[in-house]
This record gives sequence, C-alpha cells and structure tokens, in this order.
Amino acid sequence: MSEPYPSRLEPETLDSVAVFRPPPPPRPSPTLRLLLWGFFLFLAFLGLGYRLYALQIREAPRYQALGERSRLRVIPLEAPRGILRDRQGRPLVRNEPAFRILVVPGDLPEEPEEREAILRRLSAWLDMPLEREEASARGQRREGLRERIEAAAQEAPFRPMVLKEPVDRELAFRLMEESVRMPGVRVEPFLERRYPSGALTAHVVGFIGRIPAEQVGRYQAEGYDPATDRVGLSGLEYALEPWLRGVKGARYVEEDARGRPVQVRAEIPPQPGAQVTLTLDLDLQAAARAALQAKLDELNRIAGREITRRGVALVMRPATGEILAMVSLPDYDNNVFVSPELPQAYPRLLEDPFGPLLNHAVASQFAPGSSFKPIVAAAALQEGVITPRTRLFDPGEIVIPNRYYPNDPGMAQRFFCWLRSGHGWQDVVDALANSCNVFFYKVAGGYDVPGEPVFEGLGIERLVRYMQAFGLGKPTGVELPGEAAGQVPDPEWKRRTFGETWSTGDTYNLGIGQGYLLVTPLQLLNAINAIANGGTLYRPLLVREIADIRGNIIRSFRPEIIGRLPIAPEHLAVVREGMVAAVERGTAVRAQIPGIRVAGKTGTAEFCDDLALRMGLCAGRRLPSHAWFVAFAPAEAPEVSVLVFIWNGGEGAQNAAPVARQILEAYFRQPAAMAP
Repeated sequence: MSEPYPSRLEPETLDSVAVFRPPPPPRPSPTLRLLLWGFFLFLAFLGLGYRLYALQIREAPRYQALGERSRLRVIPLEAPRGILRDRQGRPLVRNEPAFRILVVPGDLPEEPEEREAILRRLSAWLDMPLEREEASARGQRREGLRERIEAAAQEAPFRPMVLKEPVDRELAFRLMEESVRMPGVRVEPFLERRYPSGALTAHVVGFIGRIPAEQVGRYQAEGYDPATDRVGLSGLEYALEPWLRGVKGARYVEEDARGRPVQVRAEIPPQPGAQVTLTLDLDLQAAARAALQAKLDELNRIAGREITRRGVALVMRPATGEILAMVSLPDYDNNVFVSPELPQAYPRLLEDPFGPLLNHAVASQFAPGSSFKPIVAAAALQEGVITPRTRLFDPGEIVIPNRYYPNDPGMAQRFFCWLRSGHGWQDVVDALANSCNVFFYKVAGGYDVPGEPVFEGLGIERLVRYMQAFGLGKPTGVELPGEAAGQVPDPEWKRRTFGETWSTGDTYNLGIGQGYLLVTPLQLLNAINAIANGGTLYRPLLVREIADIRGNIIRSFRPEIIGRLPIAPEHLAVVREGMVAAVERGTAVRAQIPGIRVAGKTGTAEFCDDLALRMGLCAGRRLPSHAWFVAFAPAEAPEVSVLVFIWNGGEGAQNAAPVARQILEAYFRQPAAMAP
C-alpha cells in the first residue's frame, strides 16, 4: 500500500514544486536620496557657520580678552606704606628698597629633571634645605623647599609664593640673569619696613608681618594678597592699618610662551599710604627711657641679682590728653620682625617672663597703692564726708572688731599705717602730703568702734561711682590695640568671683589703692590729669594729624572730652594743694625741682603675682611692692604730667619719684621742643 504523502521531497521533484518568495522592498529613487543628503549637509554647514559667527563675531571680545590674559601678566605694584613721625617731624619708620624671591609652582618645568635642577639651584643659592629637616635648637621642624612648593602647587599653582625676603642685592641680580633658564622663578623688588628708633618706640609704633593664617579670609576680602602683602600686627602699625596701607598699582606685562617678559603694555601707579604725625616727642621719649632704665639697673645692682626689669614711664599734657612719651620696659627691637633673625628671636621674646612684647603702659594691670588717694580725697570732699578743715587722728593702726565675734580680740582686723607710730591729727592736705593710710581708711570705709567717735565714710557704693567717673574700670580709648580695662571691684563682683560678701576691710584696702583694685598706668595718669586740669577727662591722644603724600591734611585729631568729673573746682583745688604739699614737705620731696612747683603723689603697692612667686619674692613676712609716682607741673598752671611705675620697685617715694624728677627736668630744659 502506497503512503498518501511523501516523507521527503526527492531531488528530482524540486523543480516541480512552487517556492514562495516575498517581493523586494521598494527602493527610493536616486533623486530623493540626493535631496536628503543635500538637506543634511545644508543643516551641518548652517550650524558650522553659526558657530563660526558666534566665535569670531559675537563672542570675539571675550575670547580676545582671554587671549590677552594668557599672554599678559598683571604685576601688582606695592604701594609705599605710610610714614609715622614724631611731633617734630622726625621719622619713626622708613621704607627701604629690597628684593625677594618668588616662585610660581605652575610655571615650573613639567620635566622632572629640569624641575629638579631648578629646585637644587634655589636650595643652594638661598641657603634653604631641599628636604624637610629638624633644626638643632629646640627640635623645631624646618620645611624643605620641595615640600613648600608642592603644598603651594596643590592649593594655588599659579599664585606667587615668597621663598625668601629680603635677599642680598648681588644674589637678586644673579637670579635675574638666570631667570631665562629658570622658568617659574621671579625676583621682585619691594619696600622693606625699617624702624630707625628701634626699641625706643617699639611699643608705640609696633611692627608689620605676614597675614596671620586665621585672618587670611578677612584680609583677602579687603584686597590683600596673603602671599606677598604685609600688615600691621602691633602698635600703631596695626591700629592705623587702613591709613598706612595705601592703594596698590598694577603693571601689565606681555610674556612669551615660556613666561618671560617681552614688553610693558600699561602701568597704573600705586598711591602711597598716609603721613601720620604723632604727639610723641622723640627726645623726651629717650630721656624718660634712660631715666627709668638707669633706676632698674640701680635696683638690680643694689640687690646683687635681678629683681626687676619691668617699668613704665608716661608723659602727657593734662590740658589736651596728648601723650608726649610712653616707655614700657623691658622693650624689644621691632626691626627683628622684618629681619631673617625673627625665627630665632621670637621664641626668646615670648619666653621672657617680664613680657617685653607687652606694652605695660596699657596692657598690664596693677594695684595703684597710695597714688590712688587723690581720687578718694576728691570724692570725700565732694560728698561732704570731709571738709578741708576736717581732722582725723592716726594712731598708727586701727582695730575693727569682728561683727560676729565683737568681744573676741583674736577675730578683730588690724589695719596699719605705713608709719607705725602714726601721723597724729591730719587734715586732707596733710594726709595727702604724708600719705596717711589711717586717714584714708576712715574716709573710705568709715569708723565705728565702741568707745570712739563714729565717723561715716564714703562707703563702697559712692566710692565705686567716683572711680568710674574718673575713668577707671574701662579702657581709655587710646589708639593702641590690646588696652586692658582695669578692675573696679564692688560687692556684686566679689560675690560673683569668690562667693563672699563685701566687708569693711575690703573698703579700707580699696581706700588706699590695694585689695582688688587694678589699673593700667595710662588709666591712672589720665585720672590724675583730670584733677590737674580742673575736672575734664580727655581721651589719651597719640595721633596728632594724618596727611596725604603731598602734605594735605586729611584728618586732624583734636582733644576729645570723654567725661567731666562731678566734683566742684574748689574741692579739686584742695586735692592739688595736698599734692603740692607732698612734694614740698611730704613723701615726694625727691621730686622737687628748683624754681618749679611740682604736685605729686607717691604710691607703694604690695603684690604677689605669678612672676613674683616664681622668683621667690613672696617668701618672707613682707610682700614685695610696686613703686608708683604721679605728678604734674607747674602746679599753678599744669602743662605736663608724669607717671613712673616700677614693678617690684619698693618705695615709690624712694625710687619712682626721682625718676619722675629727671623726666620733668628734661621737659623743662627744652621748652621750644615741647611747645604745643
């Protein structure tokens, strides 16, 4: 039986079977394809043409500027920093031409061998280590040249970094000659700050230096370049920075492909900083420093060892607040801060326990001792606590019973006069002349002891009010940075600080300038000035006027009244009489000057601070003491005032008053130089 369907097609049957094939797709005509390709090319050329138009016409100014910047380098031209002069026009600072070496890390050769050769040559010529090394002294780490440049390259590769300044002129010229073979290395002239009066005026003038790392952002926002610019860091250099800095100029230099200058295209000259005239007199400053330093040397020589190196001498005009001299010892040479010796000198200055970097006239606070008594006397007269005829008895000591144990003599407080035998009966003029402690104990805190007459004193509230009226407890506002506020204690302050209540004994100590009271030397002299001039408190002045480079006055600094004493002129006259008596027949006779009536007040303030403890000065039964003296002259028409302070100087009458006399003599020897 045959199969109905064949299982496979035999070869001979393929031709007879019809195979289905789909028809081919229709092909576009050649004309359409040409049209499509033509439209595509049209769009492409249209886009290319638009882009060429945008680059060459519409955006041409921007690309032209970019091209100019790529071959033009803007070199900032340093503005000469302003000059400080004393009241006679003598310069206290100078700007001297110098050279510094800069490197632009991004402009150094990319080839390692060529780059390495440049670094090695710089290391040898500048005497700088190529790699990081440890210094032999104090183990201080010194960054290597390679390390510094690599760090700068990561932060800002095309910002110039200062390698060394200043450098010797011969080395600078040699590097200039080699600059063709040392791409990325530049020699730049700049004005180096120098201080011809050096240590004599260092605390007033201050110094400049690199921008501190923590303040870079603020200075950059004001247009400073942290890599090359120097700013005032201390004294008037810091306080007058906006006036002294000037305005930078610019030089537009065309460079070739290797960064070498070809020609100068344009230049904008810098505008120099202002010319500042101070109230300071250089001759009087030198005389005050010499007198104070001689006394410090004498005290150390007598002691056979170093017992002090710290002191202050101030000279002012009571009628204006002008500062004629401001000496703080120990001092330092501010030229060190603009010299290569700074890394070695700065640690020594910081570690000196007597604080040569501090201006002790404004930044340090001390108990004023008896030099504070004229303020207490003025307050007591004004409040009616005493009159010029009031007489109080000084037996040499007074005993205040303990309020909680009035019948226990062992719990009583004893307060002594410096003259243990006592001064007897004293009025206010006598008490100021003799610096009678017991008189001022009673005037300040009162006296209420069974069996003796009751005397009502000022009390702490009124005493604090008058201290504040004299400007104590707050900065004077002098133009120098770092001024301390001093400390005027009261019951709330003691409760907050020590958790204790205020006692009568605290008021007694305050009445003679001891206890918790602290003043700066400038605060105290400014307060005494108000007694001398009849009751006006002036802001201390160091800057007299500011002028531009042509001498045109930009700003004059007139005397500024910051307060008036709430004390009647007749009461201030009594205080002045007591201060004259102190010089004529009292504790300050060593301040007498023939032919000139001097009004003054001595002070001896016990203390025991950290430095005294370290020096072993507090070990005995008696504490060490500071020596003070404040004065003004002529007493009938005061034109000059003086303050002398000697840390651990002993008796003010013995050691501070003679120094003030020498300073006053120097002032009156040269009336022409001291003319207003």
